[in-house]
Amino acid sequence: MAQSFESKFISNVQEQRALWTAPEEYDLSSGIDRKILDRKFDDNAVLAITDRIHIIANELFTVTYPDQESDENSREQFVDDITNQGLQYGRWFYFPWKKELVHFPDIETHRKLRTARNKNLINDEEQSKLYEATIAIFGLSVGSNVVSKLVLTGIGGKLILADPDVIEPTNLNRIEGSFTDVGSSKVDFVARKISEADPYINQVHIKDKVDQETLGAVTDTHHPDIFIDEVDDLTAKIYIREEGLRSETPVLMATDTGDKAIIDVERYDQDNTLPFNGRLRGKDLDGIKLGDPKSIATALPKLIGIRNTTPRLIESFLEKGKSLSGIPQLGVTAAIGGSLVALASREIILGRKVDSGRYIFSPSEIMKFKSPTSISEAAHILHRFLKHHKS
Repeated sequence: MAQSFESKFISNVQEQRALWTAPEEYDLSSGIDRKILDRKFDDNAVLAITDRIHIIANELFTVTYPDQESDENSREQFVDDITNQGLQYGRWFYFPWKKELVHFPDIETHRKLRTARNKNLINDEEQSKLYEATIAIFGLSVGSNVVSKLVLTGIGGKLILADPDVIEPTNLNRIEGSFTDVGSSKVDFVARKISEADPYINQVHIKDKVDQETLGAVTDTHHPDIFIDEVDDLTAKIYIREEGLRSETPVLMATDTGDKAIIDVERYDQDNTLPFNGRLRGKDLDGIKLGDPKSIATALPKLIGIRNTTPRLIESFLEKGKSLSGIPQLGVTAAIGGSLVALASREIILGRKVDSGRYIFSPSEIMKFKSPTSISEAAHILHRFLKHHKS
């Protein structure tokens, strides 16, 4: 009996997007690796092959010998030396989620090419040190922007990704994915992008909720150089800071408030650093951990600070659960925050001076944007907010 139109759809629906699994690395000068790949071809496990070695060889010549860029004879000899190695040049990586086999240079050459335009803003010694770093990123909505900028800059040879959630349609204003990624684990989504850019990056994945036990295991096993906090859960934020204090690990956090990006730096590797830079104290922290509704309700305004909000954002706090399903965030500001966290990470890893504190970047103030809210509207919103919190 022929399948109905509807049953054909149902039988082909993917309940879950492809999981990330570690890319498989192959050296085709090895007979064993050639046999393994041969079996993959026989099993129709390879659907696509990408080999851009000629482009890679030409770019590598330009990067290696910039003073000979116009010397066509030298270029041709250099490119031929690489392309004549054929399949045995560099490494091949198989991406199981795409069933694609991709030709890469070896790790040193790949990273030399990827970060060539960082020079001389970042010198070779500094770039090597950045690649040696281990970064733990907790929360992968805004955190996905942080990861993107870390990878672009060549920061982190090991990245620890933690988030228990999947991508939902409302995440797509700040996660650079497509609608086909809805339903994917945020960890898998970010992991796939990392591997396709640099399969040599070591990844550690945590799909459970962040708690004290998880954080302790991360520290004791992987010894991160930096914790990046982009989780929504306030209790998890406290645990991250407690672990930062215990392990003397710096904590960075980006917060976007409309058009304004706020970066909090907490240097637990230095003396006299308070959790949240003192914005939440003992009673606040204890109340949040105990689940006290009042402590939880007042924590976010305290963390952000009224001066760092806009009238529309203040109004959003009042409308959450009424006309709004959540506190609004903008992708452009999340991208700014991700860039600033990556810059701060770079400076900390390189041992330069980055003090604990709050740092604010406001494009609206720099570019002198006019507020979309009138003075009278702003006063009314602030009055409502203060009245609400008094009650």
